[in-house]
Amino acid sequence: MSRSQFACSVAVSLLLGSAVLSVAQPRDIRIVAPYAGRVTSVYQRDSDYGDIELKDSDLMLGLYTQWIRPGSFQANMFVYHAPDVNYASLWGLHSNLDFYVTLGLLRNMVIGGGLELISITIDAGDNITVETQSGTARLEDFELQSSIVVPFLRAGKQFPLSNRWAELVIFPWAGAEIDFIRGDLSFTVPPGDPFPPAVEVETDLDDTSLYALAGINLRSTLLRFVQLDAKYSAAFDPYTWYPRASLMTNVFFTRNLGVSYRFSYMQTSAGSTLYNIFGVVATF
Repeated sequence: MSRSQFACSVAVSLLLGSAVLSVAQPRDIRIVAPYAGRVTSVYQRDSDYGDIELKDSDLMLGLYTQWIRPGSFQANMFVYHAPDVNYASLWGLHSNLDFYVTLGLLRNMVIGGGLELISITIDAGDNITVETQSGTARLEDFELQSSIVVPFLRAGKQFPLSNRWAELVIFPWAGAEIDFIRGDLSFTVPPGDPFPPAVEVETDLDDTSLYALAGINLRSTLLRFVQLDAKYSAAFDPYTWYPRASLMTNVFFTRNLGVSYRFSYMQTSAGSTLYNIFGVVATF
């Protein structure tokens, strides 16, 4: 997925969100939170010319929006960008939509799905080295364009608990996702040990994989002005396990304004992404 295609995807999501918001009801809750912080990105790939591993930390910017209609549905979207991490421009989008339903005697059921997009453009020049059996070798003109598109579906049941001071919702769920990985990788191996002749390498990274999903979300409100949201899930098949964990904390100073902190860790077949970001949260 190119930058323009990613931008089009985000624009479509925003337009759909705007259209939906136009039919908002008075009891709806809408949340907007801009963020800034630090992201650590790890890119890993095995090749015939040695194992490639890049790890770097840099500035990350993000924007989170959510719309909640209590007892009916919730929709959220998080767009983020790291302009220069691992010699790369990183863009990401996470969105999901959940409907709260009652199925016969089963109350507080949740049925939903979403979409994860990650776009990476690396232009590392001659700065990449690989580990080989004979030592290290430097690669030249290293370029990579990669995108990960992950649609998913999930279903589960909420278990709400509350007292005078706090509310807690426990939400175990299960589902499935399809990972579409598309990209192109090119570099030159210069002459010298362990590869005497110069070699120009061009390869595609195309892959499609189906994974099962399982996770649990914990959402709590303390004293009406502190919100905690913790999530753990994994995408897996008989041979792989890709964990994901996140934490969000909102502390409100007024009815509509507060500060927010988000932590996230996600592992994929291409590496991992971890970020710690801070922002301002507004509800209306």
